[in-house]
Amino acid sequence: MGLNGYKRLLREREEMVESFSQRLESVAKKHGERLLSCQSNTISFGITLDGLARKPPPQTEGENEKNNDDEDYLKSIAREISSFGAMLFSRCVSGTRVIPRGEVKKMGDYKFVGFGSSTTHYRHAYMTAACAIGVSQQELDEFFIRLDKTLTEFDSKKKKNKEASDE
Repeated sequence: MGLNGYKRLLREREEMVESFSQRLESVAKKHGERLLSCQSNTISFGITLDGLARKPPPQTEGENEKNNDDEDYLKSIAREISSFGAMLFSRCVSGTRVIPRGEVKKMGDYKFVGFGSSTTHYRHAYMTAACAIGVSQQELDEFFIRLDKTLTEFDSKKKKNKEASDE
């Protein structure tokens, strides 16, 4: 590959970055999510996944905010959010990271709050994807098709499960 080949790959990636973030934002908005802003990171991009495990509307004022921070609730949705990551992987979407909100892992005597996240108490479940060096436009096109389809399938499954549990 050599230095010239490496520089060519860097140029190609730089040309795709703007379109990558715009397309990721478009898919996120379509599914009620948003692009997470991190201007210092021009390789990896994130979108919220809050809608994948959002609680039903509150019965009383302030109830939803309190319940959405409840540790039992966070544990229950971590499995759902993680299953979305498994769905992506089983559809040959690799390289994404899906992070449930407030996940707690215990290793020995240590408790890790926000496990997998870059901060302890991040306010959103989220996923990241990279516009990495060497990725082709065709691969990115396929990534966005599969991401959109998987978000749609996840939502459909969730609605079916809710309807079945309401009966």
